[in-house]
Amino acid sequence: MKMMNADKKIEEKRVRIIGAHPYLSLFLMFFALGSFAAEPTPKPTEDTHSLFEKAQKLFDQKDYQEAKDTLNQLVAKHPMDEYIPRARLLLANLQEDFNVSIAQFKSLAAEYADKPEGEEAQKDLGARYYLADKYEEAAKSYHEFLETYPKSLALPEVHYWYAASLAAMDKNDQAVDEYKKVLDLSKDSAWAPKAFLGMGNAYFKMKKYDDARDQYLRILDRYHLYDELNLVYFRLGQTYEAQQKWREAHAAFQTLIQQYPRSFEVAEARDHLRALESLHADIAHAPEAEEPTPTPTVVTVQAAPVPHPGVTPEPVLSKLPSSLAPKPFHVQVGVYSKKVNADKARQAIHKAGYSSYVVTAKQEGVPYPYYKVRVGNYADRASAEKVAKILAQKTKEKAIVIED
Repeated sequence: MKMMNADKKIEEKRVRIIGAHPYLSLFLMFFALGSFAAEPTPKPTEDTHSLFEKAQKLFDQKDYQEAKDTLNQLVAKHPMDEYIPRARLLLANLQEDFNVSIAQFKSLAAEYADKPEGEEAQKDLGARYYLADKYEEAAKSYHEFLETYPKSLALPEVHYWYAASLAAMDKNDQAVDEYKKVLDLSKDSAWAPKAFLGMGNAYFKMKKYDDARDQYLRILDRYHLYDELNLVYFRLGQTYEAQQKWREAHAAFQTLIQQYPRSFEVAEARDHLRALESLHADIAHAPEAEEPTPTPTVVTVQAAPVPHPGVTPEPVLSKLPSSLAPKPFHVQVGVYSKKVNADKARQAIHKAGYSSYVVTAKQEGVPYPYYKVRVGNYADRASAEKVAKILAQKTKEKAIVIED
């Protein structure tokens, strides 16, 4: 009863205070409203779809750091979202550190083995190994892909890179078998002319020159828009030289210079032209052997020039100078994702008494290039292996022999 009286007195006092101050109630009302309005309005957060699309766009624009930051934000805030597998796969491709990227691809391939992202991760794992010239590991990765995903739409591509990995390890017979599978699966795809070229190179290394020539000629006959025809003509010229078909070789090199005057192989092709013309009097002089900017004309590779009637050709030498023999072997001291590390390796090589050069390797889907530090050009593997052993001792770095 006393408690009820006390509450009643408090209420009466509150009424008297408000009655004495008629504006107090309004003040209290606006104060309450002001306090509510002062609270910050939460900003609308980007949904996972928007974040991923933003990251993909940044990736396509080569803004890799911003793409990485956006993907990390997505993974941190929405770890269970359906976009997480795709985000993690893109992050692995954005990873500059080789060992970290390899670990991420392996993890994704195992975790999402039954999803498209796991399939893609297994393929990307092989690509990252191949780009770093780790051909044995690349071959194992591609072989595992073929066993795990026998119905994949990417089979022509994977068979091709598996073959290329085998060829790089000098397993040429196995490489030819894999190249043939590319053609069996997709003879009309973009991988078909690449497979013919790879097969021709493998046959050339095995000294099966007729087979090598046939593959190169198939490319010229069927794939007129192939983007490596300059290399095809160069390899064809080398093959004709190995067969001692000098005029056909001359025609192949001449066509290369005429049709692809800015290609990397032109300088060497010009050297071959000069040597062939100086050694074989029955071969007509080609302006392309001297002039850096020839006038384009079409030359049929298969048609050899016919000596003028009544002209007796001078004796033909049986081979070209050794200086023009193929020198496909190189010593590789390291592969680096950062140019500063490649420069340090070159300094160590210089101190060891050798000169070096850098080959920049880039592969589609991998945003960062690799810098391959190499030494020399050798005609045989044994010579390259001797230098590799010396460099490994002097630089304390692993030196391996690489074949073009």
